[in-house]
Formats: sequence, structure tokens, C-alpha cells
Amino acid sequence: MDERKKRIEEIERDKKEARTSLDTILENFGENLYSRTKDMQAQFDDIGRYNDYLNNIASTNIAIGKVEEKNRRFKELEDTIERKEREEKDRSKELAVIYRRLGRALLENSAYNDFTSTFREQADTLSSKLESLENRIKELEGKDGGNVFTWIGKSAQGLVLKSFLSKAQESQEQLYNNVGERYANREPGGEEGEIASLCSEINKLREISRVAMEELSVLRDEKRMISAGFGIDGNPQKQIQNLKNRISEIRENLRSLYRNFGAQAAGIMDAEIAPERKYFIDTIVTAEDGEVIGRAVKLNQSIIEYENTIARLTASLAIDEESAKIEKFQRSIEDRRNKIAEMKKAIDDLEDSVRDSQAYIQELKKQL
Repeated sequence: MDERKKRIEEIERDKKEARTSLDTILENFGENLYSRTKDMQAQFDDIGRYNDYLNNIASTNIAIGKVEEKNRRFKELEDTIERKEREEKDRSKELAVIYRRLGRALLENSAYNDFTSTFREQADTLSSKLESLENRIKELEGKDGGNVFTWIGKSAQGLVLKSFLSKAQESQEQLYNNVGERYANREPGGEEGEIASLCSEINKLREISRVAMEELSVLRDEKRMISAGFGIDGNPQKQIQNLKNRISEIRENLRSLYRNFGAQAAGIMDAEIAPERKYFIDTIVTAEDGEVIGRAVKLNQSIIEYENTIARLTASLAIDEESAKIEKFQRSIEDRRNKIAEMKKAIDDLEDSVRDSQAYIQELKKQL
């Protein structure tokens, strides 16, 4: 590899490092300078943009905070609603147990025959069915002996009877539940003992459920409102990311402003600075800034020297490349000239042959 190409790569790396260092110095310096203009009435476009960018960042951060708070509240509502729904489900199960206990107690207490009379026939039928099934299962389990086929048949019959028993028990429990729930829906009056105690438990649980359902309704309404807002503005995470992207763009614009202002103050701008701008910069730059400006000027000079060195080396390489092309072209021209001379000689030889053939023809014609 040509040493000059290697040298160019090395200088490019050095230049990149110097540029990064210079940009950092200019950004920090420019930001410092802009911060000194906050209480000044300076009529320059870049200062207006600087203030607008800061305001945009502040308002966007507030917007991010609001979305994050809404998202936090939405998740909090989800968790609270889920917890309260589980609690309500558990209360419903607890109520069902008490309804069944109440229904059984009512059916077993003759003092409530007026109320339970409509359920009596179904209750007696289920009780008889359960007693019959239990007896048949006991009889079946008490039978001994028989071959393997008898044992298989008895097992199958036992499974069928137990299935019927389970369904009958479920029907009985459902009947108790219906009786208890219907009685609990009546206006209370004259209950005593266990029935009065069960009715009190039911009323307490119902009151707790009523309050819980009202709270759930409020929470669900709030969740729907937040969700509707998300539906209009988009997914909250996407909203937050879009807002953060906006801040990143603004910060990049700010960095560009800082670098330009820093370069102006350090006197290393390529463009000419208007007199009023130069005067304004002189009023905000202090003696303490001299060290920063000196480092910026030094780095900028290094970058210029790197660029000049790269330009010289690149020109040198280009000259060599063009010289090589010229040499190649000249060889090609010489080769073609040689080929032309060879072709010209071949043509002359062919013309001589043509003339010889024509002369021979003339001599032959004389003999005719």
C-alpha cells in the first residue's frame, strides 16, 4: 500500500478527533454564551430560536410527564379494578355458600312452610333420589365374589350411580341456593336464630358488594376516559417515544446553534460577521473565556493543517495516477502506430501483387 494513502488515513483519524474535540468545546462555550443573554434585549434570530428551543423542550417534558402520569394511572386502575373484581367474585362465592345454608335451614324449619311450600315437592323428590342412590351404591359396594367380568360390570355400574348422585347433589345445592336467595330478597320480618343470623350475613355482604360495585363503576369510567384519550393520541409508549424524538431533534438544533455561536465568539467562523453582531459578542465574552477561545483556535488551526496536508497528499497521488495514465496511453498509441505501419506494409504488398497479376494477364492476352 502506498505510504501516502496510509498517511492520509492517519491524518483523517487525527482530524476527526480534533473536530470532535473542537465541536465539544464550541458547544459548551456557545451554550455558556447563550445563557448570558437571557436577561438581555438582543434582537438576533439565533437568540430567538435558542429561547424557542428551550421552551419547546420544557413544554415537551411536561407533555411526557402528563402521558407518563396517565399511563401510570391507567395501569393503577387496571390493577385496582382487577383486584376489586376478584374480591367481588370471592364475595359472590361466599354469598352462594350462605344462600345454600339459608335454603337448607328454611326447608328444615317447619315455621317457614308458607314460604318453602312451593319448593317442597322438588326438595322431597331430590332427597328421596339421593337416599335411593346412596343406598344402591352401598349395596353395590357390599357385594363380594364373582369373576372378573362381574367385577368390571359392578365397577361400571358404580361409576354411573356416583355420576347420578353427583348430579342430584348439585341439583339439591342449586335448590338450596335458589330458596335462600329468593328469601333473602324479601323484606326482613320476624326471623330468629340461625336464619336471622344468615340473613344478617347476607345483608352485610350485599352492602359491601353494593359499595364495591359503585367504586368499580367510577374506576371503570375513569379507565374508559383515559383509554379513549390514548385512542385519539395513540399508544402511550409511542406518544412518549415521539415526544422524546422531538426533544432529540431540538437538542441537535441547539447543538448546531451552540457550535456556531462558539465559533463566532472564538473568531473561527468562515463567514463574515456583521459589525453589530461582533459588538454584541464582545459585550458578553469575558477575559475568563480566553483559555477556551485559545484551545478552540488551536484545534481549528490543526484541522486546517490536517486538511491542507490531506489535500497535498491527495493531489500528489492524483498526479501519480494521471502520470501513470499518460504513460499507459502513450504505450497504447505506440502499439497502435506500429500496427498501422504493419498494416500499411501489408497493403503495399497486396497492391504489388495486384499489379503483377494485371501485367501477367496482359501478356497472356497477346497470345490469343
